[in-house]
Amino acid sequence: MTMNHLMIDIETIDVNPTAVILSIGAQGFDPFSTQFSQDTYYERFTMESQDDRTIDDSTIKWWSEQSQSAQDEAFGEGGQPRITLEDGLTKLSKMIWKNNTIWANGISFDMPIIEHALKQHEMSVPWKYWQVMDTRTIYRLVPEIGKLGNNHNALADCVNQIDLLQKALKILNIKKI
Repeated sequence: MTMNHLMIDIETIDVNPTAVILSIGAQGFDPFSTQFSQDTYYERFTMESQDDRTIDDSTIKWWSEQSQSAQDEAFGEGGQPRITLEDGLTKLSKMIWKNNTIWANGISFDMPIIEHALKQHEMSVPWKYWQVMDTRTIYRLVPEIGKLGNNHNALADCVNQIDLLQKALKILNIKKI
């Protein structure tokens, strides 16, 4: 079993690398089966710990058009308590170091924002550029797998992204990455 793969997803209120990060989810998995590892990460972050990061009005408007449950998870006080971004990045970095391959649904969004936040907190980036893979490209190779379900909960979105990736790799008969 190959469990050294990690899917990452984030929720933000800007689309630039300087964005305020609302939450980060990460899930370890085997890309060639339906197995997940016990490496699971989900944190929500305080806005106060990110007053040097940016908010975009059009992204706020976009959030206002999302489901009430997505808005509640992103902005509400209920659910999992929020921690500082620095504490969350420290925890996430430890998980990333244990994995050889990092996946994101479009590596030009999630990874540059996380990388910027790490550097802003004078933390090492826990991956090499060649370790990061893009699920969106794989999905386009197999349009029959359907569209990605996205509920804007970072961990739930990781699970959805993994499910589609595993299906696509199976259809493409890819046995090794």
